[in-house]
Amino acid sequence: MNVDIFISGKEIDLICLDESTIEHTNWYKWFNDEETTKFMQRHYYPNSKQNQIDFYRDSIAKNPSRVQLGIYHKKAQIMIGTISLNNIDFINSNCEVSLVIGEKEFQNLRNLVEAHKLIIRHAFETMNLHRVYGGSLIKEIDLLFCRALGYSSEGCLKQQVYKNGEYLDVYLFGILREKYLQLRNNWFKI
Repeated sequence: MNVDIFISGKEIDLICLDESTIEHTNWYKWFNDEETTKFMQRHYYPNSKQNQIDFYRDSIAKNPSRVQLGIYHKKAQIMIGTISLNNIDFINSNCEVSLVIGEKEFQNLRNLVEAHKLIIRHAFETMNLHRVYGGSLIKEIDLLFCRALGYSSEGCLKQQVYKNGEYLDVYLFGILREKYLQLRNNWFKI
């Protein structure tokens, strides 16, 4: 697969997405996998290649409040997931971050952390945002983001999401530019 690198990292790159990405990767299949989507707000409806193309056209390519990139593993030469800045709000200078690593053999902390560091740097240093936030259905993910990436826990939305036969809490986390600036030298060895 020929890739257009948008942000270069150590072990992964964040790459531009297009319709050919859908044709040459497992992107659309990740959302049909019960295990991969177990703690995501996905897998309510089946996903097809055409659905993914329609989503790309309607929600990514034409959306000025979203930056969505592929996570490309350099050594394996495969797109292993996607990461995005969603709901970009330039008035209030914030956005939501989300990520999925769909290729199971690459679902590890190293890939997750590097992808997040790269997209957070882009949010703060290129897009001039002030705050990046996210949420998780798993308390341990909230704690991981706080420990490994400098996020702060920001609360919990009780029984916010119906998933796996029950209503689950959503754990909220966020990071401000000030905190990022304290961490970036260690992250990127500037």
